[in-house]
Amino acid sequence: MIGWNFPSNNYGRDSGFNDAGIEHFRGDIWGSLAREIIQNSLDAKCEESDKPVEVHFEFRYLPRQQFPGRAEFAGILRACKEFWKINKKAKIFFNSALDVVKSPEIPVLVVRDFNTTGLSGSGGDFGSDWYDLVKSEGASNKRMGAGGSFGIGKNAPFACSKLRTVFYGTKDKTGKRALQGVANLVTHRNEVGEKTQGTGYYGIKHRNQPLHDYESSGGFFFRDKVGTDIFILGFNAAIGWENKIVDSILENFFVSINREKLIAKVGDILIDHHTLPELLKVQIENNETSKKNYSPEYYRSLVSPEKTFVEKDFEGLGALKLFLLSSKNYPKRVAMVRSTGMKIFDKGHFRTPLKFAGVFIAEGVGLNEVLRQMEPPSHNKWVAENYENDPVFARRILRKINEWLNEKIRTISAPDDSEELDIEGISQFLPDDLDDVPFSEDEDKSTKAEKATPVKTYTVGVEYKPVPVTIVSGLEAAASDNLDDTKGIGELIEGCSEKNQETKTTEQGKPRESKGVSAVGEGEIKGGFPDRKGRKPIRHRDSEILESARSFILSPSKGIYNLLFRSRFNCKGFIKLKAVGEVGMEKILIKSAVEKNTRKKIDIIDKDTLGPIDFKADKKQGLIVYLENASRCSLEVMAYGN
Repeated sequence: MIGWNFPSNNYGRDSGFNDAGIEHFRGDIWGSLAREIIQNSLDAKCEESDKPVEVHFEFRYLPRQQFPGRAEFAGILRACKEFWKINKKAKIFFNSALDVVKSPEIPVLVVRDFNTTGLSGSGGDFGSDWYDLVKSEGASNKRMGAGGSFGIGKNAPFACSKLRTVFYGTKDKTGKRALQGVANLVTHRNEVGEKTQGTGYYGIKHRNQPLHDYESSGGFFFRDKVGTDIFILGFNAAIGWENKIVDSILENFFVSINREKLIAKVGDILIDHHTLPELLKVQIENNETSKKNYSPEYYRSLVSPEKTFVEKDFEGLGALKLFLLSSKNYPKRVAMVRSTGMKIFDKGHFRTPLKFAGVFIAEGVGLNEVLRQMEPPSHNKWVAENYENDPVFARRILRKINEWLNEKIRTISAPDDSEELDIEGISQFLPDDLDDVPFSEDEDKSTKAEKATPVKTYTVGVEYKPVPVTIVSGLEAAASDNLDDTKGIGELIEGCSEKNQETKTTEQGKPRESKGVSAVGEGEIKGGFPDRKGRKPIRHRDSEILESARSFILSPSKGIYNLLFRSRFNCKGFIKLKAVGEVGMEKILIKSAVEKNTRKKIDIIDKDTLGPIDFKADKKQGLIVYLENASRCSLEVMAYGN
């Protein structure tokens, strides 16, 4: 018998409306849809063909009478609504779903891929492509180097459906066709009063098998060529959905498209290596979101690199490549890409004044497999702890990648002692209020670390001119190779009147207490007192030694920083500095340091720790720090007190 079947849960766990797999993609349903589907299609490329994988997104309407098992499905929706009638969210959803199935036409997004293998194992083979996509949850048996690894991406289409219903169709390499519907709903009571599972299937009811002999040529669900179809019934065709899918494709797959591994079509919009440059240009002009997309800059670095670096065997795991292009307005970001051609994330926090864009591609099979296993279900970062085989090894690989990137990027940095800045950027050389509220966890720390604070009414002896200026006097000219003579710097800093820096207080007039400060630029403060042999510090009874701390770069070319802080206590202690990197922290090498006001030299321990320092409660203090390696970086500040 053919129809809808929701298996009995046999008095087991009930399935509610809030499905974690579907909710995972709610934040960006159309962008996630394109990313997950195309990733799966690239993984299924037919190796015997030299043609690129093609993925077509087409919006169509399905006549109501052609909806498979429509009357039976409507009854199931009513049963779901009745079972969960006290759940307001579920009630709203099922009322809307019933309206959709009653409509003369059902909106459907049809996604078809070509030059792929199709889904093998539709006969019910455990662990087959068909089984993993249609009959399993959280399972993936993809080959080494594939894009996905968790099997969660299959939920993205359901998040786009007002019916939470998807039909899968395929024709595999042997010519075998299969079609089956999957409805991800809720537990309800079936026609005999038994409670069901939340997921049901349309097809042959016995053992929930797919249909193999369906429709002759030309039907709505018919598949003629080898490949896979996804039919999202009740598609949520919100205004602008096509543009969001196109944006997602351009952002995530520009490498695959440029390398002619992928062609995508969204409605009438063709995206291939010929149309890619113009579409990226249009994307810049029509960007209506606050999210910054660096794909145009990445693309230019990929096709017209200033330098290309190739490592043929990185740590014994295979090849990797880096394409770099410098330009005044570039974002200092690198697109991190695996061999599938999909971007994983944007890497920042590079310690260089040079503005550039780059594309990193992990080519080696072994390297791709390691990185793939480090990715979370969203495939948007690499986390060493996700590599269950050996997290220590994974951390070492990430550190090595980070070091390799920094080394190559430094090779294109111009050895110039001056830095051209707009006059609005002058405020980054000045101390700001120490009591500023720290960055929140939700903010983009890398952007905040580089953003200049608006200029205040400080007098620093720099004449204003409405054109870009090069800061080469006062700050940098006074910063000699030896900080014994820091008079020039001191005078400049003293020009920033501290009376302009207000102390924020509570209503009772006591100093405002902070929960700590950000690790980017301002440092999370930890308590304790280290000894000179590096033994574990003894914790202070109050772990927050500093109420606030800020660092300002005085000279990128000479590695001179102004560190300002306010202590909660009167005590002796130490300050340890680290550079913030994408993969944890990097050690700072301090050449010398002096107190801002007295110019008294501060001792250095293990090249990264300053002290002992006399912390003064509720008093603004400052240090001038000179690093051995001249570069611009974000500093983490850690204070230890007895």
